[in-house]
Amino acid sequence: MEEDRGPQKSRSDFWGGLGWEEPGLGTRRLGRGPSVRGLLRERHFVLRLPGLHLGRTLGCGQTFRWSWRDGKALGVVGESVWQLRPRGARVEVQVLGRPATGQEVRRYLLSWGPLPRLEAQLAGDPVLAKVLRHTRGISILAQDPWEVLASFLISQNNNIPKIARSVEQLCAVLGEPIGRPPVAWTFPDPGRVADAPEGLLRRALLGYRAPYLREAGRRVASGELDLAALRRLPTERAREALLELPGVGEKVADCVLLFGLGHRRVFPTDVWVHRAVAELYWAGRRATVTGVRRWALDRFGELAGLAQQHLYHYARTVLAARLRRLPRGLAFQSGGGAEPGAG
Repeated sequence: MEEDRGPQKSRSDFWGGLGWEEPGLGTRRLGRGPSVRGLLRERHFVLRLPGLHLGRTLGCGQTFRWSWRDGKALGVVGESVWQLRPRGARVEVQVLGRPATGQEVRRYLLSWGPLPRLEAQLAGDPVLAKVLRHTRGISILAQDPWEVLASFLISQNNNIPKIARSVEQLCAVLGEPIGRPPVAWTFPDPGRVADAPEGLLRRALLGYRAPYLREAGRRVASGELDLAALRRLPTERAREALLELPGVGEKVADCVLLFGLGHRRVFPTDVWVHRAVAELYWAGRRATVTGVRRWALDRFGELAGLAQQHLYHYARTVLAARLRRLPRGLAFQSGGGAEPGAG
């Protein structure tokens, strides 16, 4: 559907007082390096996006640059800050920075296509049919693969609020300003991360992850790791290439494949998803990570990645109290143990 233009608002009215702050990392000289193109332009339009639940989509652990204020989601996408306000089946969109079209916003939010059709397919699984009562509207975003790779390297042994803080600190240190004075910072390109002193990266709260991030930046910037080419490879070959990076394990590789490279037949398995599968399908019996992944790919096929997001959200909301009471070893092992059949 064509975008509907909404009433224009002034920059000061729309963006003033929204709380974007430069992290306390010292003063940066705004004139350093090339400025963001078109950074003072704004666009305001309305999109019809039936079936999308913006809160669930942005809160499902696939992205770390979105926050909520007064019923509006604010996030940095490329060289722009987007403000999204859900209004039933419509979303009001305002863009500050590099202009974005309605088609670009729609593709970002609905990268797999219309959600009602996808959810009808998921509902063919009797367990997911019940889960969907609590999780409808989750979509896989179309994100930049380098940003996804770097963000999930940072995510290891971390919780979502800390990951978001580290990502924002990294952007404030090495990214380019959006707006003057800045309302946000772009995600730094791989070359700048590769060239950054390790001390500067540690200052961005990366800790032991700093050398992993620098090495990933070096390989991407040099072309040794061609992320665009990984989109075209069979999933397992692309996965093997990602696993060659220092600091990238199976879960991080699967997250990059799903959220950054457009591969659908992947099933990132953290403790929440692992326990949810064991509880909902296997009556709490022991399961290995490899067993869960193999089972999920066989059961859900090309919808495995989307099924994972629904199970993740359901686990962290509806099942959270029950799953926390499970003994950790009951449903989460990295190897060994039985691999029960599907329920």
